[in-house]
Amino acid sequence: MIKGISIFIPAYNDEKTIGKIILDAISVLDPLKLDYEIIIVDDGSKDTTAEIVKGLAETHKTIKLVQHGDNRDYGAALKTGFATASKEWVFYTDGDGQYDIKEITKLLPYTEEFVFINGYIIKRMDPIYRIFIGKAYQFLIDICFGKTLIYTNCDFRLIKKEIMDRITISSNSGFAPAEIVTKLVRNRAMIKQVSIKHLPRIYGRSSFFKLKKIINVFCDLLRFLIKK
Repeated sequence: MIKGISIFIPAYNDEKTIGKIILDAISVLDPLKLDYEIIIVDDGSKDTTAEIVKGLAETHKTIKLVQHGDNRDYGAALKTGFATASKEWVFYTDGDGQYDIKEITKLLPYTEEFVFINGYIIKRMDPIYRIFIGKAYQFLIDICFGKTLIYTNCDFRLIKKEIMDRITISSNSGFAPAEIVTKLVRNRAMIKQVSIKHLPRIYGRSSFFKLKKIINVFCDLLRFLIKK
């Protein structure tokens, strides 16, 4: 069993879900007697996300809040999360509540053998158009970089910090997860994939599917291909 773990959660206008995610994480980690920290990267939220985290941090000293002054996009939030993490292992997932953070217990048993343990979704609980776009994007990633994961953008992953420190994340956009996976594979990271649940999004809307952010994803993808 691992000794220390940093959990970080990129959050953007997730006031309806962030509190439950944090408390669920604590409920899982406390009984395991791990040395842990929970880092919330608030990427310029306009709601009360930061205030909720600050309130929980008053009674749970393991909670840290890092705030971006403005919305810098998903990849930038990942950069901040990895840079802030201080423990032996780093786990991250999203703040919108579509993954059950308690399922981290499915990943932990594989840390003896693997340095990169990634969840994959059996059934995606999203509208049809999002499922279609997700499959098209995965097909594009597979064509460009080879088939490495069943679902590259399943942001429910546990990575040993030692190997994460070997790579640099260049992308600020939602292309960053694909960049991370590709670079870890190039560093010969031993990967284990574990099936997890995907939950319907009850609150808010995904910002990933805004036109500007989609354009940013493809611009970062092209820059990555050129550097390849």
